[in-house]
Amino acid sequence: MSAFKPTILSIVLVQAILAPATGAPPSFKEFIQLFGEGYSEHMNAVYTLDFHERLRSAADEDGLKRQAQFISEQEVLLATYDRDRLSAPDQLLYDLVAYEIDLNEQRIALERQWTAAGREVPVNSLYEMTEHAAWYRYFVRFFTGTDITPEEVFALGERETSRCWKEIEALRVQLGFSDSASFQHHLTEQRFFITVGQEVKDRFWRIDSTVRAHLPDFVGTMDVPLVRAEEWPDAGPNTPPGIYRGAVDSALTDFVFQFNFHTGRYNSRAMSWLYMHEAIPGHHLQAVQPINGSAGDLRDNMFYSGTSEGWACYVEYHGDELGLYADPYQRLGKWEWDLVRSVRLVLDAGIHYYGWSHDKGLAYWKSHIPGQDGIAEREVTRVTNWAAQALTYKVGADRIQRLRDRYAVECANMGILPDIVRFHRAFLGMGQVPMEVVERNMVAALKD
Repeated sequence: MSAFKPTILSIVLVQAILAPATGAPPSFKEFIQLFGEGYSEHMNAVYTLDFHERLRSAADEDGLKRQAQFISEQEVLLATYDRDRLSAPDQLLYDLVAYEIDLNEQRIALERQWTAAGREVPVNSLYEMTEHAAWYRYFVRFFTGTDITPEEVFALGERETSRCWKEIEALRVQLGFSDSASFQHHLTEQRFFITVGQEVKDRFWRIDSTVRAHLPDFVGTMDVPLVRAEEWPDAGPNTPPGIYRGAVDSALTDFVFQFNFHTGRYNSRAMSWLYMHEAIPGHHLQAVQPINGSAGDLRDNMFYSGTSEGWACYVEYHGDELGLYADPYQRLGKWEWDLVRSVRLVLDAGIHYYGWSHDKGLAYWKSHIPGQDGIAEREVTRVTNWAAQALTYKVGADRIQRLRDRYAVECANMGILPDIVRFHRAFLGMGQVPMEVVERNMVAALKD
């Protein structure tokens, strides 16, 4: 949190404001309810991925003053509760509120400085802003929910790019190709592309059956509703590979994820990882799984990209555990797209923190990703406009894998085998909280 230190007087004043009519201080449950109500009233910022739009929709000075007052009051009141005396579920909520207070203090300070200076919106990247480094650190934390630094983002991107290439080269050798040029030419052959939409849907259906058969060994027994693959209506060259729509956004009564078929030619190597990410055990499972303990509390109205996209990206690395990747070309497809996500990390930090130009971003892309020049402009533009959003996948997945590795080491030290089902259910059961909060509460969640 900030350096703000509550005094006895300030605590009494805030309790008087927020206490029930009886005059007694609110219980922690009442505090969480009041915080949620106040948050909805005062912190109703427009959620948009484009940072230009986000800046334009920022509150004016009067609005920022009201937000600052609300956050200060909540910080004072939160300090009246002893986290160590709370139950494990309430400790999770305590940490969630503390995170929101700290994050919003960071944002409000930046927006007030920016408002005082005239509220100029950059034409291109955050690098054009005064205090661009502080702004980028805020956006990184907002989207990833972690304390990763811009320098660490860049280094992770370079490291993961190298890792992807090692995996791709190993598969090239396994498939019998002696050089990269002939291999890349081979991957453009028509055999890898499906030209009938119904065939794409049928293949996704077969993947669904395989995953469901192995799901109990990954997350335990769950009754997961049907999820259908459908073509993305009005998709175009700038449309991502796929998206989870759920049931609310769908014209159908079924849960739906959509795939990009705008060219009438679908890369079959992209099917296993995309299904796991958008459907099961990715976003669809996240949306419908019954072990989320957040029903009826603050988490119901929160969303943290680093946790959501991080999980969906994490599960892609464990396709073997779900009966997939027996075909080396499906495994290759996972690493081909993972390479895209890894390069995005370098581009994001490069453009917004180090001041790379658009052309430098394109050059980096083309020198590290062969055969994907067709989406280079789209991806560099996306990273430029959606500052830090592209970090959510890899940063979130990296943090989850680190937690899993730490759990495995702790189990080894105790002479027992890690229970991966228990680990995954503990993670999913925390619901929508940022990764910082997940990391602090994972040990307690594993004990439940």
